[in-house]
Amino acid sequence: MPSVNKEAQLLPPSVCHAVRAMCEDYDRRQEEIRRGKLPPATLGHYMMLNAAIDAALESCCEENVREAIRRDIASHTGHRFTQLYYLSPGTYKERKRKSKLAIARALGLLP
Repeated sequence: MPSVNKEAQLLPPSVCHAVRAMCEDYDRRQEEIRRGKLPPATLGHYMMLNAAIDAALESCCEENVREAIRRDIASHTGHRFTQLYYLSPGTYKERKRKSKLAIARALGLLP
């Protein structure tokens, strides 16, 4: 019998797509923040979005895997093709699932 807690943490497809899109756009927002040429309100929004993603990943993953997990979420990379080859498939999948859930919550897409 599957764990009720794990079932409760399954993400709706639309939320998965939104999380993936936000992770995919992370580097572009980071570059715009670095350049500083956009209106302050836009830059502030970009900073808040990236900070929310960073905080969500920090709550689930060790520092040395956060960026790779974010990039894998963005590119829809699975355990067979990840750069995190040293993680067992089960550990990798669990970290990625928890990361998606934490990002969705941090972005206000889930309660």
